[in-house]
Amino acid sequence: MSTTANHIFLSITTVQHDFEAVMTDVREGTVPSDDFWISCYHHNEPSVHGKVRAELDEKDRHLVLLKGRDGVEIERGDQHSYLVSCPQLGVTKTRVVVPSRTFRSPKTNSNPQIPTKITAFDVSPDGSQIATGYENGSVILESTSVPTKKFQNVIPNVHVSYVSSLRFFPSSRVLLTAGADFTLNILPAEQVEAADPVSPVRTLKGHTRVVTDTAIVSKGRNVLSSAKDGTIRLWDVSGGKSINALGSAGWTGINAISLGETGNSVFGRPHPDGEDHPTESASQASAFIDPREVETTGKVVFAALQSGSFEVFDLAAKKSVHSYEVGKRALNSISYSAAHDMLVTGSADGVVTVFDTRQLSAPLTSFARNRASIESLGISGPPTETELVIATEDGLPYVAGVRPDGPRVHTELIGSDCDAVRMVRVTENAAIWTAGDDGVVRRYF
Repeated sequence: MSTTANHIFLSITTVQHDFEAVMTDVREGTVPSDDFWISCYHHNEPSVHGKVRAELDEKDRHLVLLKGRDGVEIERGDQHSYLVSCPQLGVTKTRVVVPSRTFRSPKTNSNPQIPTKITAFDVSPDGSQIATGYENGSVILESTSVPTKKFQNVIPNVHVSYVSSLRFFPSSRVLLTAGADFTLNILPAEQVEAADPVSPVRTLKGHTRVVTDTAIVSKGRNVLSSAKDGTIRLWDVSGGKSINALGSAGWTGINAISLGETGNSVFGRPHPDGEDHPTESASQASAFIDPREVETTGKVVFAALQSGSFEVFDLAAKKSVHSYEVGKRALNSISYSAAHDMLVTGSADGVVTVFDTRQLSAPLTSFARNRASIESLGISGPPTETELVIATEDGLPYVAGVRPDGPRVHTELIGSDCDAVRMVRVTENAAIWTAGDDGVVRRYF
């Protein structure tokens, strides 16, 4: 771990993406032994490229022994994980995890040489299904528990251009989609064995540029969307109409949003330092409530802007209450957790910046590994042991520990062969899901 004037640089540990297939070949006797590679990198340091020999144990012919060389070491961890070290770079026993499950699109299944890029992804709240969106505007719903052939519902032409966002409603049986065609659709997401034609039950129109992100408000009678037109729109689902539009400063394009309760943030209650943070109280904000709004009071929306700033909106008061310039490069991702009192942003030049929402005047810390864009972020773990799940354009997603000590690389998520990982989701059971350009959804843990 090293520092610059602006942020900390963390190391990268990566393993040949199909190294477990190498081990399987050895275990099954296809080859007597074989090698796979491990590489470690650190900013402004010579990289380490080593090999691991996999061979059967002399006594236990079901056990594959692993022996590192050329500056790398490896040992088995718990299920689906390994511990990798590169002493030359100060990398000590970094946890490396392989997926516990994978899901491929039908096109990728039939011809692995023609991957179908996933442009949007979500997991249902009950964990029973996943939704993936594609460049051609189609959406696939797939069960996570029954065989794929029984339930993989391909819904074509949901959008006339690429699908930019997917969000399940709390019921797990309704899906909100958004696209580069400026529209949002609400689709039924029931699990059926026969793939009957599916049509949107609502189409929401109002944005004038690409819709970039969405959020479900409470139980789903209202939804939010952000767009390159510099607006966040609050929608009435039952009526299919826009209730209000919140504009960013200078109508700067909005790349991502994160919705949450005010919690202990400076916008929810006085900070322990006694500083006076201007905001609307719930009673003041109630004067702005439209009859079509449901449970918007006490909620804030954090918006990641193309300008490199984030902006905070009081959803009930319909106004911007704070902004902060993180850097000069676009913010591509943002994640807020009231339970953790934490806001995290990810920039186009690979910087992750962490804020305590009880004091937003300066970041707690910022870090990077290289200059690859941060595509998606998730906040995980208990508040006292907070971890960030980070999806990156270089195909090297990872988990960073930030509390109680950090930042530090906690876990490397292995599987992608240098294809960009665009989306990450963290579910209540602590599972991590990723999706991206290789057309594969991966579940870890």
